[in-house]
Amino acid sequence: MVERINNEYYLNRSESIEYLTRAYDLKWCMTRWANGAIRITFEKTNGSRGNAKFEAYKCPKSKIVRLRKFDLDSYFLNI
Repeated sequence: MVERINNEYYLNRSESIEYLTRAYDLKWCMTRWANGAIRITFEKTNGSRGNAKFEAYKCPKSKIVRLRKFDLDSYFLNI
């Protein structure tokens, strides 16, 4: 379930994949750990591929690591 803390949305890794493939029309998208952050590798529908590293957040009283929706939108709106 998407967490909303101080008017910001935080998505877990599977929610992030689902959100990115629908919102930014990606063919595929996957996540993996990379030195304390989460690396997202993706392919757009035009065939171009890319990857980016995002800071991982741990919400209070939860063991689930999440990505900030604002960070994802900031990156994917500019590619």
